[in-house]
Amino acid sequence: MLRGKKMSTIRDVARRAGVSIATVSRILNNDEYFGVTAETKQRILEAVKELNYKKKNTKRKSTQLNISIIKSFDERIESEDPYFVSLRLDLEYALKKKGIKSKVFELQTFEKNEEILMNFIISSAIVVIGEIKRSQLDFLKSLNDNIICVDAYNFDNSIDYIKFDMKHSVKIVIDYLLKLGHKKIGLLVGRNQIVRNLVDFREEYFIEIMKELELYDEKFVKVDEFSAESGYKMMKEVLKLKERPTAVFCANDSIAMGAYKAVRERNLKIFDDISIIGFNDLKISQYMTPPLTTLRIDTKIIAEETINVLTELLENKRSYRKKVYLPVELIERESCGSI
Repeated sequence: MLRGKKMSTIRDVARRAGVSIATVSRILNNDEYFGVTAETKQRILEAVKELNYKKKNTKRKSTQLNISIIKSFDERIESEDPYFVSLRLDLEYALKKKGIKSKVFELQTFEKNEEILMNFIISSAIVVIGEIKRSQLDFLKSLNDNIICVDAYNFDNSIDYIKFDMKHSVKIVIDYLLKLGHKKIGLLVGRNQIVRNLVDFREEYFIEIMKELELYDEKFVKVDEFSAESGYKMMKEVLKLKERPTAVFCANDSIAMGAYKAVRERNLKIFDDISIIGFNDLKISQYMTPPLTTLRIDTKIIAEETINVLTELLENKRSYRKKVYLPVELIERESCGSI
């Protein structure tokens, strides 16, 4: 036992058992995906007993809330796609307005950093922004029971999700272009550079829907990154095709900006010669020439709904996990013409 009235911490248990804090947490949370020898597990459990360690209840009252935000994108991606900056800042601001402290971590840095892992363990909840591998999510679940995934599109019913109905969103884009008479529709899309080789759901659903319509052409789909530079390169490839699409769906507005440049360099006109539609509705999109038709995703609504779900979760207002699907809005401007 520790001297005096000082309570044992998970760090004390880890030190006594000769293992990491993360290992202790995963054992105490019965992480079924975590492989450890029976000897190590027994050593941890004995240390818990000897130190009279009591696992903390992370569900606290609002005056004590402290949230860890994990973003699955780094500063480079934030600089290329302002959507992610808006999403993170709106969430931080919404938490601050509620008097909730928050700290931001990058997905690729946390797993081997003991201090960061301690933050996750003592946090009231963890909010993950963007895509995350299943193994990483399981690891986080072993550290903290309260996890909310924002703008992620995979996984199970064991945690709360706040996201958009991506299949419905892609269908809105395709239906809109079909009504304008387009049948040769292309896609410029990126891949998550942190969660490697993760196929974006815009790509997956675009291919699925276009195949169902018997309109899919593999040559019209280009994959790179979610940046203006990549949009420029991908559109240049599309415009080199002998038979090219009459309309192109850009998976975000940053890609669309690059696509605009490639079109202009070929002395073609957006709207007249080729239609372009974006996704996200960045503030700058309305000032592009011509103004970009796009799907609006309101990051402030995401932040507000995250606060609502977080409150329910921490105040034990429900016994089930929640999936919240947020609305998207087609913003029709001047970049898509009929044929």
